[in-house]
Formats: sequence, structure tokens, C-alpha cells
Amino acid sequence: MKSGYLQTDRLMAFNQHIHKLSLLPKDEDDLLIVNNTVRGANFKGFICQDCGLIVFDYTQSNVKE
Repeated sequence: MKSGYLQTDRLMAFNQHIHKLSLLPKDEDDLLIVNNTVRGANFKGFICQDCGLIVFDYTQSNVKE
């Protein structure tokens, strides 16, 4: 695992199903992680290039400068 940052631009969501038009949550288990129409966010995290998984703490976002 390598450390780094997951970066977003405007919206980022974890949804139970793919939403074609909007990332906004539709199901009760959907989670809007970032909703910032002006700036994105950075999340400290880790990536495994062997298995393709990314782990990050979405409670510690920093607004992108």
C-alpha cells in the first residue's frame, strides 16, 4: 500500500447503484461525501496497485486550494 490523496472536483458519492444523471444520494444507504460546487476536496488515503483497492478517511476532508 502506498499513501497519498484521493482528490475530487465538486461532487463525490458512494452509492449503492450507478446513477446516470446525478451523484446525489437516492437510496437510504447512499452517502454524499463531498458537495462543494466551487472547490473539490482532498482525502488522505492508501492505494494498493496490486489489488486495485483504495482506502481513505472521508471524515477528514480538506478543501482543495
